Amino acid sequence: MKKMLTMLAWLLGVWAAQASAGVVTFDDLPGDYTQAIADGYQGFNWTNMNTIRADALPGSGYQAGTVSQTNTAFNRDGGTVAISKAGPGTFDFVGAFFTSAWLDQEIALEGYADGQLLYSTAESFVLDTVNPLWVQLGWGGIDTLVIYSSSGTQWAMDNMTVPEPPPLALLGAAALAMTVARRRRT
Repeated sequence: MKKMLTMLAWLLGVWAAQASAGVVTFDDLPGDYTQAIADGYQGFNWTNMNTIRADALPGSGYQAGTVSQTNTAFNRDGGTVAISKAGPGTFDFVGAFFTSAWLDQEIALEGYADGQLLYSTAESFVLDTVNPLWVQLGWGGIDTLVIYSSSGTQWAMDNMTVPEPPPLALLGAAALAMTVARRRRT
């Protein structure tokens, strides 16, 4: 039995380590730039965030910044954005693509957990209106991501990458444990 439990723990660890990164593309939203992203979308609360279709403003940074199919997210009114975990727990922010909507600007990011600053970008990232910039941070264990703009104008964000939680690993471990228990009874 001890061997089986050790094997179960090992498999659970392997499954959890293989949890793939989830990518928030915003393409399943309508892309109506007048509508805020609803709290709870993809497991997050979105403060000061809307989406826009890539073809809504041809030649803009919104169009250039849409690296997925149809939509990109943007900071409404050019203000500061907060993306926080909907419900308890934390998340890991791997990175995202950013462009400026109208003119070159800089952004800075901070990661918080329980109101305490855990991470801050050492330098700002310079965005232009043509080339999406991949900003990779790899911040773990945060519950809020804050993004600041230097110019007070809009920027676009697409393919926000956050690791998916490991419930499938837990489900797999539970299924394995049930199988072991059944075999033990017979």
